[in-house]
Amino acid sequence: MNESTSSRQPKEGREKAQNQNLVSRRSRAFVEEQNVVNPGLIQIPESRSTSGDELEEESPKGGESKAGATANVPVLFKPVVVDLGKDINSLFPASLEEREKQTISVLQKARSSTKAKTDERPINFGKVINGVYRSSFPGEEDFNFLSTLGLKTVLSLVKKDFPPEFEAFMKQNGIRHLVIDMQGTKKVDIPDEIMQSIMEVVLEKENHPILIHCNHGKHRTGCAVAAMRHVAGWNVDSIIEEYSGFAEPKVRDCDVKYITNYQVASLSGLFTRREQRLRRGPVAPDERMAKFFILAAIVLSIWITTILLW
Repeated sequence: MNESTSSRQPKEGREKAQNQNLVSRRSRAFVEEQNVVNPGLIQIPESRSTSGDELEEESPKGGESKAGATANVPVLFKPVVVDLGKDINSLFPASLEEREKQTISVLQKARSSTKAKTDERPINFGKVINGVYRSSFPGEEDFNFLSTLGLKTVLSLVKKDFPPEFEAFMKQNGIRHLVIDMQGTKKVDIPDEIMQSIMEVVLEKENHPILIHCNHGKHRTGCAVAAMRHVAGWNVDSIIEEYSGFAEPKVRDCDVKYITNYQVASLSGLFTRREQRLRRGPVAPDERMAKFFILAAIVLSIWITTILLW
């Protein structure tokens, strides 16, 4: 090897190293920019699957692995950025570690959810997040337990003649009772407007503590909770696992399809639209009714004019 070739190789090596360092710095800058959260946005960091090499680097000295570490850690979250028109990040745990712990705990309880009355809690009772609970239709035997939750709101996803004792419980405890007439998921597809109305209630912290219920706490309630999990950045497998835990043995394919295909983007501007509605005041008369009155007025004026001319 001649002297010119020998001097050129170290120079090329230094240039390559400099380029790699530049790429590394650019990558770090990109990651840091992605972690910026603007008010009104919910942004969930993505969990990472840990490789075997990373586990080896993180293992304590002496070659012992961390307790519970595996070669493939499941990805529990996906990046979610949607502008709801309101900052709701305080509804969810702040750190990724806390989110993962919460998810694991929720899934464990979903698997062991009660399908029959065994204690003072409603059937299929569960804690969704702090201040948000789910259950089947509460009976009189459940009221003592529910009174310990300090509920401010109960959201019924069924429209029916509510028992007098149910209404009395609401009144005695100063609970605001809201009803959204959500059709059975087996009968019709869930309209975006219905789910938006549900999310507008349950994602509003001023309504908490809140209980969401349908008849059995499985399908309608399960789909509503699934939409919340999408907002929180859960991956689809975890969402379906929670749904199935409460819905078994009657897991519905139509629900699984809805949960799988649900788009958080449908909630974009959710609270902005609510504020616009409030500013507009009462809803204007139906356009068809307005046209009817205009037409009636025209016909009446023609009739009166005809009589006068005669």
